[in-house]
Amino acid sequence: MKDVNNDQGEASLSSTENISLVEFVVLLLKQWKVMLLTIVLVLGATAAILFLKADKYDYTTMYSIASFETSEGLKRGVETPQEVIAKIENIFLEQERRAILAESESASLPFEMDISNPENTILLRITSVADNSYQPLIEKFHEGLIETLKEDQANLVESLRNSLQQQYEAYSEALAVAQESNSEGASELVASYFEKVFLLGRRLESVNEGESSQTAVRSLEPVGINNSFILAIGLVLSFVLAPVVAMFSIFAKKVVGTYRKSNQ
Repeated sequence: MKDVNNDQGEASLSSTENISLVEFVVLLLKQWKVMLLTIVLVLGATAAILFLKADKYDYTTMYSIASFETSEGLKRGVETPQEVIAKIENIFLEQERRAILAESESASLPFEMDISNPENTILLRITSVADNSYQPLIEKFHEGLIETLKEDQANLVESLRNSLQQQYEAYSEALAVAQESNSEGASELVASYFEKVFLLGRRLESVNEGESSQTAVRSLEPVGINNSFILAIGLVLSFVLAPVVAMFSIFAKKVVGTYRKSNQ
């Protein structure tokens, strides 16, 4: 008889501990104040993030490497884009960074530089990402970098022009001599030298110094995480966290109630 009473007591205790889904939802709804407060706090934090977040933009400079035309009519740089990028990253960037920091008395620059070469071109794309307040500093940095790059390539352009000019003059003299010659192979030499002079002259005219087509131009749209995306995440989190916090609230109340009963 005693065992039967014990079984009935355990069954009764088990039935009180188990609740249905409907009862669980009712318990959650009774915590509406907690859920509402959670939603308000999360949305408030989201609004604060949106208010404090500064929009960042791309500032892009495009530089065309000093070039010349080959005998095949192809445009070639006096240096390959990879060589120029290596110079910028290992020499010119550090020089310009030191100069800017010395003038501004800052510990570091508030932006980074990304340098790339669009495929199948002799162009360099120099990009920095920062908010509007740093635009004057970025423009100054990009301008200084481009000037340094132009000066370096101007020396290569001058050497190339001098070399082509010397070849042009040498073949021009040889052409003049061949034209005055009465030998049997003179006509062939004239044709060969004439072609050389023509190609060298065209190559001389095709030599272009490096130049920038745009300097630190700001992108039309902000880059990075979009404000609407942050707002959407905030909305989702608020409605996901609300019932979770409510469940913890119920659990905490149960723990506190049980603890108090055990101490009575």
